[in-house]
Amino acid sequence: MDKAIGIDIGGTFTDVVILGEDGPRLHKFPTTPDDPARGVLAALEALIARGEIDPGSVTRVVHGSTVATNALLEGKLGKTALVTTEGFRDVIEIGRQNRSSLYDLFFTRPRPIVPRELRFEVPERIGADGAVVRPLDRAAVARLLPALRAAGVQAVAVCFLFSFLYPDHEREAGAVLAALGTPVTLSSDLLPEFREYERASTTVINAGLQPVVGGYLSALERGSARLGLPGRWGVMGSSGAIAPAETAEREPVRLLLSGPAGGVEGARGVGLRSGFPDLITLDMGGTSCDVALVRGGEVTRTVGGTVGGYPVALPTADIHTIGAGGGSLARLDPGGALRVGPESAGADPGPACYGRGGHEPTVTDAHLVLGHLLPAFPLGGLHRLALDAADGAIRRIADPLGMTVEEAALGILAVADAAMERAIRVISVERGHDPRDFALLAFGGAGPLHAVSLARRLGIPTVLIPPTAGVLSALGLLLAEVGHETSQGIVRPLRSVPTRDLAEILDRLRKRAEEELVGQGAPREAMRFTGVAALRYAGQAHELDVPLPRGGVRPAWVQELERAFHEAHAQRYGHAAPEEEVELVAVRVRASVPAPEADLRPTFPPAPRLPATWPAWFDRSGPVPARVVPRADLAPGARVEGPAILVGPDATALLPPGGRGTVDRYGMLVVEAG
Repeated sequence: MDKAIGIDIGGTFTDVVILGEDGPRLHKFPTTPDDPARGVLAALEALIARGEIDPGSVTRVVHGSTVATNALLEGKLGKTALVTTEGFRDVIEIGRQNRSSLYDLFFTRPRPIVPRELRFEVPERIGADGAVVRPLDRAAVARLLPALRAAGVQAVAVCFLFSFLYPDHEREAGAVLAALGTPVTLSSDLLPEFREYERASTTVINAGLQPVVGGYLSALERGSARLGLPGRWGVMGSSGAIAPAETAEREPVRLLLSGPAGGVEGARGVGLRSGFPDLITLDMGGTSCDVALVRGGEVTRTVGGTVGGYPVALPTADIHTIGAGGGSLARLDPGGALRVGPESAGADPGPACYGRGGHEPTVTDAHLVLGHLLPAFPLGGLHRLALDAADGAIRRIADPLGMTVEEAALGILAVADAAMERAIRVISVERGHDPRDFALLAFGGAGPLHAVSLARRLGIPTVLIPPTAGVLSALGLLLAEVGHETSQGIVRPLRSVPTRDLAEILDRLRKRAEEELVGQGAPREAMRFTGVAALRYAGQAHELDVPLPRGGVRPAWVQELERAFHEAHAQRYGHAAPEEEVELVAVRVRASVPAPEADLRPTFPPAPRLPATWPAWFDRSGPVPARVVPRADLAPGARVEGPAILVGPDATALLPPGGRGTVDRYGMLVVEAG
């Protein structure tokens, strides 16, 4: 049978899932931070050598990548120039007056992606109504070519004022700049919506990422072809849809939340199969923790995100990330308070217990000394976890605090839990949702260790731990739909837009999205279309995305859209103003094709010889004997009561005293948190 491969690179491990008719097979390999592509290709080569992969049977490879995110955060972008409207070259440096750290005297703003000497102005002007105020001076654009060549730019971004209403000037400039032979990103193609700062920021980030991501994906595909695997890969986008590598190379800014989006899609897919459409997802890996909300089986999305302090105004899964992972470092601050993260031991050297030279205490070390992990059963190719090294690392925290090693370890976990609790409140309570109305679905290498304690903090009654918890982000790549999203900025009172004009805009966006997918080989008959309108009350600074009603655009359709906006506003902010005028800011249409159905129950390797019980600490009263259960032994219908340690090849789950779990027919462990 044909097989598909999903590959997700994390800060500590690279996860590989092979999905065939016998269900998913799960594999973990150490990440190679210096060259992620090298680690991916080495993992594939090892699996082929072991007979786990028959290259001839693989029809699809899908990748979730952190390369774009890391390049932006580390400032390792291609040398980029910005061409903009005369008088507006400093927009990306001026930004907005809102400050995330208003009272931080030591706050440093992120440096502009493009330095001032590489920002160029040309005479042209489009008015706020889309009319041409001043024609583009093409000769002025042509005169920039020698300076751009002399500067050695690797990419160019073009962002003119109000080009989302009249893109012709940008297209003319792009045609002239094509003579450079370097990638050119037009804001009117990438993000045809208003807000000049956010549009300019998104455009220059995309341009700067093109040389980086293009080289990375090309190296992966060349290496894949040498191994006899498919030479063209799919790549997960931030919005939760798969795009071909050539699209990702053209618009790499859409990959900034690639890996986390795969995890949310995986959680949504397995949650729906088990009958849980309303989820809070908890993805805790080695470096970070990502939380998101799934409501009614749909992932919540946003267009107001930032990465590394830079706004990125493209649709993304609404994911909140904090520096709390298994490798997060614990330390005492100058005031003597215990802190955990955001710094991480990463994959190299990793936590002290990995025995690779790390000495600083981490969350994983805390779990090991508390008996939550078994030294003889590590993950990701390690031979054994070094309990003595973990004990020594935690002692560096314990001794100054006058605590035992176990008390300090419990404190480390409590601090990490408190940070994750705050993150969950951001995407639930602060969005108008009660976390008690949701199930908490935990995954990642460390998520199942913290899930029940977090649920108890928040009053969440049910915890879900999938059988593929440790590699769910990689599996999610194979469950995600193939999709493409188009948008158009409008910025007019909703009732002043003629229904015929609105219908034409939506039809044009739908056709553009449809043709993009057809060009990727997707069948028209399998496509589904969804859309949202960005709406706000007149005078408001920000808008809410509201799903478009079904049916054709007509006066009743507009009234239904208005009513839905008032309801969404009341849910988010606690009030609505039906008497106020509603403004239409933008419309967005998404075309998608669902992934094929598959059996998601994994084939576990034979369970190792494990002790029947293991002494584990859950509070300061001391250790208690916890039952040790291989996940491979938990057949559908099996019940397990805490305290228990559930050991799998990809992740270890922890069931504290008072917790009770039942395995459903899909292998999902459904836990009553107690």
